[in-house]
Amino acid sequence: MPQTPQSIPPQSPGSATPHQPDADPKPPNAASLLPPTAVTPAARAGRTWPIVVLRVLSVIILLQVMTQAALAGGFVTGNVNLLGLHSANGITLALTASALLPAAILLVRPGRGPWWPIVFSVAFWWLVTIQIGFGFARLVGLHIPIGVAIMGLISGFTWWSCAYRGTRRARKAAA
Repeated sequence: MPQTPQSIPPQSPGSATPHQPDADPKPPNAASLLPPTAVTPAARAGRTWPIVVLRVLSVIILLQVMTQAALAGGFVTGNVNLLGLHSANGITLALTASALLPAAILLVRPGRGPWWPIVFSVAFWWLVTIQIGFGFARLVGLHIPIGVAIMGLISGFTWWSCAYRGTRRARKAAA
């Protein structure tokens, strides 16, 4: 005789039936619901470090360039002791600017960022190096305008690096 809904005896809570588990199942955690190839938030955060490195370097370089301008202004107004500091800061600036290239390369790969910061970092380093040469040669007519150009370029680059939120390609890979 088939069982009808009226003929099924009532079950007490927690008692097992062939169709009901013995106890309440624990809800699965969020990580177990993701497919094995899904990008977790921790992995997504790992891809943001190249832009953080580029931001930190660009801010440091911007501060060095602003210091260069202040030291040059002090020298031009008559404090000749600042020329040695201006020279030392210029050499340090060239060394710091050389670190932009590896940071820009890391932004492209593995950071999946745009390629143009690599070109910018190479051109910026050459401009700083030429600027140092003009300064040591005392070609002030070239040294000051190139210094102004360097200030504008690194200001714009620092602004871009702080405003950068990833390319569509990077956001798509992180999603």
